[in-house]
Amino acid sequence: MLSRGMSIRVTRKRADAYQHGDLRHALIQAGLKLLAEGGLSALSLRAAAQLAGVSHAAPYRHFRDKEALVAAIAEEGFRLLTRRMQDELAACAGADVLVRVRAAGVGYVAFAVEHAGHFRVIFGGAEYTPGCYPTLDEAGGEAYRVLRDLVSEGITSGRLRPGDPDELSLAAWSMVHGLGMLIIDRNVPPALVATAAQRRALAEGMTRLLEEGLAAKPGRPGRER
Repeated sequence: MLSRGMSIRVTRKRADAYQHGDLRHALIQAGLKLLAEGGLSALSLRAAAQLAGVSHAAPYRHFRDKEALVAAIAEEGFRLLTRRMQDELAACAGADVLVRVRAAGVGYVAFAVEHAGHFRVIFGGAEYTPGCYPTLDEAGGEAYRVLRDLVSEGITSGRLRPGDPDELSLAAWSMVHGLGMLIIDRNVPPALVATAAQRRALAEGMTRLLEEGLAAKPGRPGRER
């Protein structure tokens, strides 16, 4: 059992750490845990504070209400998604655009599996007060542009079929999103996704099927330039 003096020192150490920015992160992690265990109804600033081991008033230093905490979790998720896709793209920099579209899809599915909590928050249908979270909007737009820019490049270069970049991006997004959701909801046979290598192989196989539909066909011109 901690002595009173030791308890005070631990409390002060925790407070000092939180004063340097750890509190916000700790609350986001607590929020993710609460969401995973009980969904949106289980999340509150008071519950997050209790789980993080801070006073009930402490969360208000960073979040005005529950919606603001959920928005922060979603923003962090979008930034992790962007980083995961960019990591895959960096590994095949300079490759054909179809290879890079596939890499972005692999990164998307990997993010869904590695950060299932963030993934569910991002796409779980939470509603936010319009105009209140510009950094969340920015993070979401940045993630989407990773895919859209690749699709636009593919259309312009003639490697992808002519079409509206947003429509083709939505087609690609729908496939990898659906696969990611099926995996984290355990609706894919376990033998197919037991390891990271198996999940990568499955994601690459699915995106190759997508390429067959999106790729420009011989004798069919790409978008006029």
